[in-house]
This record gives sequence, structure tokens and C-alpha cells, in this order.
Amino acid sequence: MPSTPKPSAPRQARVAKPAGGAARRQPSRGSGRPPGKAPTKPAGRGGRRAASRSAELALLGALRRGLYVVVLLSVGLVGGGFAVLNSVEIPAPVRTLKTTSLVCLSDVADGACGQSNSVARFFSGENRVNVKLSEMSQTLIDAVVAGEDRSYFRHAGVDPTGIARALYQDVRGSGVQQGGSTITQQYVKNVYLTSERTITRKMKEAAIALKLERKFSKAEILERYLNEVYFGRSAYGVAAAARTYFGKEASQLDVAESAYLAGLLRAPEKADAERHPDEATRRRHTVLVAMLEEQYISKAQFDEADRRPWEGHVAPRRANTTGTEVTADFESVGGRYVMEWVRKQLIGLPSVGENALFGKGLKVYLTINPNLQREANAAVTSTLSNPETDPSASLVSLDKEGRIIAMIGGQDFEKSQVNLALGRAGGGSGRGAGSTFKAIALAEYVRQGNSVKSEIAAPPVIVFPKANDGKDWEVKNFEDEDLGVTTIDNATWHSSNTAYAQIMRQIKPAGFAEMAAKLGITAPVKKVQSSVLGTTDVSPLEMATAYSTFANRGVRNQPWIIRRVENAQGEVIYDGAANRASERAIDEGVADTVNSVLTGVIKSGTGKGAGFRRTAAGKTGTTQDFKDAWFVGYTCSVTTSVWMGYQGDGTSVPTMENVRGKKVTGGSFPADIWRNYMKVANQDAPDCEFPPTDAGKTVGVADPKYTTTSSTSSTTSSTLPSTTTTTIESTPTTASPKPTSTAAPTTAAPGA
Repeated sequence: MPSTPKPSAPRQARVAKPAGGAARRQPSRGSGRPPGKAPTKPAGRGGRRAASRSAELALLGALRRGLYVVVLLSVGLVGGGFAVLNSVEIPAPVRTLKTTSLVCLSDVADGACGQSNSVARFFSGENRVNVKLSEMSQTLIDAVVAGEDRSYFRHAGVDPTGIARALYQDVRGSGVQQGGSTITQQYVKNVYLTSERTITRKMKEAAIALKLERKFSKAEILERYLNEVYFGRSAYGVAAAARTYFGKEASQLDVAESAYLAGLLRAPEKADAERHPDEATRRRHTVLVAMLEEQYISKAQFDEADRRPWEGHVAPRRANTTGTEVTADFESVGGRYVMEWVRKQLIGLPSVGENALFGKGLKVYLTINPNLQREANAAVTSTLSNPETDPSASLVSLDKEGRIIAMIGGQDFEKSQVNLALGRAGGGSGRGAGSTFKAIALAEYVRQGNSVKSEIAAPPVIVFPKANDGKDWEVKNFEDEDLGVTTIDNATWHSSNTAYAQIMRQIKPAGFAEMAAKLGITAPVKKVQSSVLGTTDVSPLEMATAYSTFANRGVRNQPWIIRRVENAQGEVIYDGAANRASERAIDEGVADTVNSVLTGVIKSGTGKGAGFRRTAAGKTGTTQDFKDAWFVGYTCSVTTSVWMGYQGDGTSVPTMENVRGKKVTGGSFPADIWRNYMKVANQDAPDCEFPPTDAGKTVGVADPKYTTTSSTSSTTSSTLPSTTTTTIESTPTTASPKPTSTAAPTTAAPGA
């Protein structure tokens, strides 16, 4: 039968116990085993020897504890004891408690990031988030008090009765075990003292505990203890433990969960339900018995909690070597890729750094929009629904100020940690840009004063003799398309390689490379003619930056993802908006002209598949042998870059010549992903126009040597029954393009 109910605890620390000392059949006070388990008996002579040895050890332990009681009582109660106590000072902590940094997204207001609304945590060894006692479940408080220190609310820091009870239980061999140290003493040992096992240390522990209870209230000490104590799996404190084991807040823990966590405190790794379910069951049962005897719970609550299975209730252990923990929801939409990049950026910030990030309890706010991140992931996974056979895809989306509002770096972080959205910064090398680079050439062409209504010949094939280290450079249009003599804008809509090879020769590779850098391409662009066809490896983030410069009428906003960082006191130590870089890269007229031309790509060109009910501009891109496919485009409000391709094994990259029965070009799957995402990203934004503009003053005519006898002067496409090759004289360049960078049919083309 349970003992007579003890006095209620102070109101600020715990609520009243369940009413009733009604006659119920209670578990035996001495029972520390799960129901139905009989104690094992030593067998034979060996068993008797073992039992004898155990008895000897128990006696030695009893003598040691007895000596401790005598010394403690002598110091604390005999003459002069109070003088000794008054002379003891609370020392400085022997170690600094590390607290976990939290990460929240754009839906969380400044100053409001917390355990419940964060999507990721950074910690180093100690995953700890401090919470107030009022934010902890009452059942958890009751479970810890019942399991660790039943007299906590009655003693003054040291409990001689508890020591005697522990001594008696040890000698008796009872299953209900409770150490002689109070919760206050445990806190003192963990925070102020070393772990040496000496009488001197125990005396100091007791003296400091008594002093601490005179300085702080019971509630304050209990709150500090519950935020400090270790629960296993790198979880320190009840908030981290509740999240680690049950995926919930400390305030939401029920009886069974609270008893399990309280049972972990003696030796967490030995009672982890995943690895040691029997021991976890025994310890939970022991705590539940104590809670029942203390009348913290009813018999019905005891029975329900004691029967609860582990499977499906305790979260599995998660491998973590980086000190970064991402919630399951955010991880399911590509959050691991985002957080790894954010981690590197935070470490590199002078006002943050590694030590603060992994131990100072920072609050980090990102620009990522949680709804758009989900939509971006859905756009990718709905289009590429078979991860075993489909290529990978990445996506970066920016708003007008350069905030990164969505980022998909890959589909499976466990298989590959390379963030495909970032290129070199994400652990990869970037991928060939294909015909998306033609927009850069167009911008430089207009900047040099040329009109997009200039005529140009766009035959199926052009051969530039001696252009590649003395070898001929052959440039082809996709599917041998012949546009005849056409205009620059129409050649752009149809992504004519032969037309843009001529444009590159006019603007010069050096001018092209300089324009790429102005627009935000950080990868080194070789000053060779073939660069116009996208032979440079770039990232979706770079391409989004470049195209957003067009959308912003020539102003380049450096992309940023860290909105704000607060320290543990709530002070702002980094402001992303104040630190973002913005500058004019090109004139408004140049940007407006590019915008005007690129709207035609979506209206009637290679990007028709990307169209939706908003005015938008963009460009397709496909590289040699269908290894990479792009769609990069924008509205007035949002710019989004989509890349698709196989990652390869480091030595070769598979082609996309047969993905679901079709050759993948920028105008196919990438355009679908872009359109599906942009529909949602722009649904609340006002529509705006990119008016027809032509800032170029010089209207050129097609050079006769680039035309063919079969080419027409029409500005519309005409495909010849057979390929006609135009050979032109070589023009010396500052560097020779690589032969492997030729205009193969898939480098960029109509439908690409």
C-alpha cells in the first residue's frame, strides 16, 4: 500500500497532487521490476560465491555512506557547523554550460525564434535549450522529483534522511533505488565541482548545496537543474530531451514520457529504449512506482504508462556528426542542404563565429519562406518522381531585394552532401550553363550600342577555320534549324548557336567575360569564343543572381539568406539587410532591352512550356550530349533558376537522352518545374509588364559571308531538308576555344 501522502510542494514549483488516498491496490513499495518478472536467484556454488561477494560490496558501500553521514552531520549540526557553512562561498562554475543555437525561417518575427518554431539547431556536444519551469510539463517535474529526490521540497539542500534511506535500500537489496545526493547536490556537483570521489569533495558539495538553497528558491534551483542535466543522445536539459526522444516540447510530455526521461538520469546510454529496451522498461517502471507512491499519478495513469510499448513512441537515434540538427519537416523539403550552407556562412561571420554558434544560444533568422520552400520541393519531386532513375534537380529563388526565398540543393542528403544549387560553394564544381549564357552576350551586345533588330544570318552550321588551336570550330544549331537571315531578338527566341557565335566574335570574349562578372557570375569565364555557348561551369545561384539583375533593371543585389542573428540576451549581432550588397551593374536601357527580348522566349520561343498567367522573361539552356538542362527566368517580383542533370561518379556524367522516353532540354522538365513553382511564388504579387525596348542605336545588317544560298531573309524559322554548312574566315581571338566546347546540337537550341 502507498505511504501516507506527504505535504504538497510549494505552489510555484508543482501543482497539487491528484486527490484521493482512496483505497487502491498499489504496487509494492519495494518492487522495482516490471510486472510479472521474478528476481533471478544465483545457482549453485558459483551463485553463492557471487551472492557473498555482492553482500561484501554492499557492506563496504554501506560503511562508506555511513561515514559520510557521520561527517556530514558533524559539520552541519554539531557546534561550529553553522560557522563553517557561513564561511563557504559559492564558487564560479567549473565549466561554461553550452546552449544550443536555434534557426527559424521568414514566418517567425524578429525576437520570436524559439524551440517550438525553429527548424534547425546548432550544438557542439551539448544540445541544450534553456526553458522556464513554467514551460515544463508538471508530470516531468513530478517524475524527476519522485525518481531523484522525494524530499526535495522539504529539505534545505542536504537530506540526511534520504542518505539513510539509500543506505537502508542498498543493504536491503531493494529494487527501488534513490541516491543519497539531493537534486541540489547533483546540481552543485555538475556545475561547481569536479567528479572526484572523495570525502572532501562530498563535504564541499553538501556545504555549497546548503548555501545555494539559502540564495535561490526551490523553483529556481529545480529549473537550473532540469536545464543542465544530461539525458543521453547529446541532449542536455529537458527541452532538448523532449525534442530528441519524442519530437515535442517539454510542456507536452505525458506521464509515460516523463517517467522514461527521469529514468535516464542515472546512466542515459544504458537505458536508451532503442538499444536497451529491457533496462528502459525497468527504469521507467521504477519511476512510475515512485510517482504512484508519492500520489503524483493515479493507478489508471500508472497502468497505462507502464504498459506503453517503445516502438512508435520513442524516436530512433539520428546519426549526427556535424552538430547540426534539422527537424523532420524541414529536412523533407531540402532543409539539410540549406542548413549546411548557412552553418558555413555563420562560422565565417566575424560577429558570430564557431564558438558562439555551437554554444552561446544564438537565434538565427533566415530569408527562406517555408511555404515556397515546400512548393519548390513539390515542383521538383512531382516532375521527377522516381529518385532511383530520374536525374537530380536544383532550384534557387530570389525576391527583388536578393533574399533567397527557396533553395533545393538536391534530393537525398544521405547519398550526396553536394549542394547542387551552389556549385563550388556547395561542395561541387557547378555545371555547364548552356544557352542561358546567351542572355549575357545579348546584354553586352546592346551595351555596345547595337539594336536587337539588327539582321544576322543563322544557318544550320558554321565552321570557323583555325579557331581552336589551329583546328576548325564547327557550330551547329539544334536539329540543324536554319533561321536564314533573321533579327537578333528572333535568333534569341530560337536560341540559334550560329547567330550567337557571330555575336561573340563582334563583342569579343573579353567584353563577354566582363559582362558576366558584372551580372554576378563568380565562376571564372574563359575569354574564348566558345564561352558564349555556356561552356563555363556555374551554379543555379549565380544564374539566378545574373537574371535578377535584368529583372531589377540593371541593379545587382547580392543574394543573402541570413536575415538576422540575436545573442542569448536578444541583442542583434548581425543584420542581413544592413550588410547586403547592391550596386548598378548595367544601364536601365540595356536591362529593359534584354527583358523585352527574353519575354519572347516564353511567349513564342524555346521556353513556351514555362508560360503561365504572368508576364515573365527567361531563357532555356541545354549542354552537349544532354548532360545539363536549365531554365532561368523571372517576373518583376521573383527570379528562379532551375538546373537538371545526373550528378555522375566523378569521372563521367550520364546523358539525359532518354528520360521517360524523351531527350531532356531546358524547355522540357526544367521549364515545367519553373512554371509550377512560379505560379505559386507569384500568386500574391501584382503583375507588371516588360515593355518593348531597344536601347541599341546601331541597326546592323547580316554579313554576306555568314549567309548561305539557301538562307532566306525571313525572320521566321525554316528547316532545310539537308544541312547547309557555311564556312567563314577565321578571326584571331585573344584565346582559342576548346574543341570539346563546340556547338554540338545539344549545346543550346530551339526547344532546349
